[in-house]
Amino acid sequence: MVLVKKKIKRNSRLKNLRKRRKQIIKKGLSLLPNIFTLGNGFFGFCSIVFAAKFEFFAAAYFILLGALMDALDGRVARLVGASSLIGLQLDSLADAVSFCLAPAFLIYFWQLKYLGVLGLILSSIFFLCGILRLARFNVIAGQQTIFFLGLPTTIAGCFLAVFFLNMVDFHNDSLLLFFTLILYLVLSFLMISTIKFPAFKQKLFKLNKNWYKVAFIVLFAIIAVMQFQKVLLLLFLLYFSSAFVLFKRFKD
Repeated sequence: MVLVKKKIKRNSRLKNLRKRRKQIIKKGLSLLPNIFTLGNGFFGFCSIVFAAKFEFFAAAYFILLGALMDALDGRVARLVGASSLIGLQLDSLADAVSFCLAPAFLIYFWQLKYLGVLGLILSSIFFLCGILRLARFNVIAGQQTIFFLGLPTTIAGCFLAVFFLNMVDFHNDSLLLFFTLILYLVLSFLMISTIKFPAFKQKLFKLNKNWYKVAFIVLFAIIAVMQFQKVLLLLFLLYFSSAFVLFKRFKD
């Protein structure tokens, strides 16, 4: 009887240890998406610091690194099954830093500062529209499965970073300032607009696997031939075009 009781106690201890181990692993996996989200916010913070120091190339690339973290956190969350309301709110806060505030800093210190107080006021418009866009997204996030209502802040912020990388060697200062201001205001309007932009969470077309292989090879060849920033600019322009070409296919 004593041996049987010892075995029972040992088995119960093993079960408890296994349960605790599973709970620890589950809790650790649930933190992974938040780590990527915090990485997004960290890169946005770095971008702001470097923009204030007039190191614009570093500021632009930190915005793009933030976008990489933003893309990974959602995929990791779905992979480990750790999606939560806290994660959604944290993601929006990080996006507000990386794709609303950081691009506004970059564009202000790069171009809009030459407009004085008017440039300061105008530079705030992008940030304010961005946080409005994020607030609206949090309210209707569950409804946006096929399309996004308004331009995503990630796309808008990264487009400004890529625009800088492609236009930094442009020598006509007055024309560049004018074009930058127009683009800046258009992107701000698109974020709070009701225009539908593709979310790519569901397939718009039925394509076989061979098509994806061909597309990857073509994209890799383009990147090998062209400069990285030019390829990104092309991809963003294709995305904007898709919003106006494909929105008729979307159904509420």
